[in-house]
Amino acid sequence: MSTTNSRFVITLPDEWEDQTVHTYMGPDDSGVKHMLTVTVSPKPETDDVSEFARERIDMAMNALQGAAILKDEPVELADGRPAYECIIKWIPTDGNVIFRKMVFMIYDGKGYSFAGNFSKKTIKTIGTVVDQMIVSLRPADGAGA
Repeated sequence: MSTTNSRFVITLPDEWEDQTVHTYMGPDDSGVKHMLTVTVSPKPETDDVSEFARERIDMAMNALQGAAILKDEPVELADGRPAYECIIKWIPTDGNVIFRKMVFMIYDGKGYSFAGNFSKKTIKTIGTVVDQMIVSLRPADGAGA
């Protein structure tokens, strides 16, 4: 199934910018309610994906006290597009270990930030499904018009 999230239209004044966060709910597994959030930056301040990612990774690290970065590097998606990936491990107050995977890309002049939380088990299972979802990203007809 493919969706484009064209559920409504809203008119914004010139000074306003759409900073929509899309949230896709996935299965409960291994104590984690899985979801994928996608944030679109319509006018990123840079076209360098590493710079784009760095600011967002720094914000995530500031928000997740006691978190440790396990992976922080440029990657190539399965379809060859350049991206940047960061995996953070942290233990929230409930004591469950969470692996937060973030992928960033600049595509068609827009910045995309993807984030999902996983357990140690599900980052290898549900994580591959999320990777496929990320690779499937294409602008909808008329998007950005």
